[in-house]
Amino acid sequence: MAYNRKEFLKSSAALTAGVVLSDSLFGCATPAELNGKYGMQIYTVRNDIAKNVESTFAYIAKAGYKQIELYGFDDVKTYWGKKTPQEVKDILNANGLVSPSCHYHLKGFMYEGKIDDWKKAVEASVTVGNEYMIIPWVENQYRTGEYFKKLVDLIGQASDLTRAAGMKLAYHNHDFEFEKDAEGKMFQETLLNTFAQDQLEFELDLYWVVYAGHNPVDWFKKYPGRFTMWHVKDLHINKDGKKESTQVGDGTIDFTSIYANRKLSGLKYGYVEQEAYTLPEEECIKRSIEYMKKQKWSNG
Repeated sequence: MAYNRKEFLKSSAALTAGVVLSDSLFGCATPAELNGKYGMQIYTVRNDIAKNVESTFAYIAKAGYKQIELYGFDDVKTYWGKKTPQEVKDILNANGLVSPSCHYHLKGFMYEGKIDDWKKAVEASVTVGNEYMIIPWVENQYRTGEYFKKLVDLIGQASDLTRAAGMKLAYHNHDFEFEKDAEGKMFQETLLNTFAQDQLEFELDLYWVVYAGHNPVDWFKKYPGRFTMWHVKDLHINKDGKKESTQVGDGTIDFTSIYANRKLSGLKYGYVEQEAYTLPEEECIKRSIEYMKKQKWSNG
C-alpha cells in the first residue's frame, strides 16, 4: 500500500524535532575540507572488531584513515552487539575519526515494514554523526514484481524519515544489480530511474561493478552526479582461479581512469573495503592507504 508522505512526516516529527543536523557537524562539508581524508568501511577489519573495538579503531587511525563507514547495527540496539551509538561516538572522538555514513541492513524494516526499526537506526545515525544511511542489500524476491513495489514504498518511507533528521539515504550495490531480468532490465538501473537524487543517492562498489563486467566510468557518464560514495577495493584472481578482493593497488582494477572521473561521479566519500585476505587485516589497510597516498588520491 502506498504511503502518504505528508502524514508520514507529520507522524515522525516527534522523533526528528531534536536531532536535525547541519553540515558543519560532519567535519567534512566541502571538497577542500575532504582533501587527504582517507576513508574505510570497517567491515574490512570485522574480525579484529569482533575481538576488540577500541584497539581496532586505534590502529585504523594510526594508519592514517580519518573517515569511517560503520556497519553492524542489525540488532537495533548496539553496533556489533556490544557498543551503544554513544559509545561508538566516544571511540571515534578519542581517535580523531568521523563517520560520514553507515550501512543499515534492518530486515525487520525492509521486509516486515517495522518502521520503528528504521527510527531507531536514524537515532543511532544522528548520535554517531552520520550524513548518510545506506541500504546495503536487497533479497532476491524484492527485486521484481509486487515485492519490488513494496520495496519502493519502504525506501520512500526510509528516505523521508532520514531526510527529516538532516541526513540522506543511499543504496550500495553488489554484482546482482547488473544482471538482466527477463525483461532485459538491470536492478541498478531500475533503482536509478525510480528515485530522484534527493530521495536516494548511490554508493558504487567499484569492485562489484568490475566483477560484473562493467566499467564504472560508463555509469558515471549515464548517471552523472548520482554516485556520491564509492567502495574502493581491488580485484585479483586467487590461487583457486576465482575473482576475489584484495588490497587497493595489488589487483587489476584501473583506478587511475576511474578516479580521473570522480567529479562526473559526484564523489564525496570514498571508502577502502576488503572482503578476502592473504595478510592480517591491519597490514591490508596499511598497504591500501600507502598506495593511495603514493597516487595522491583523496576524497572529493
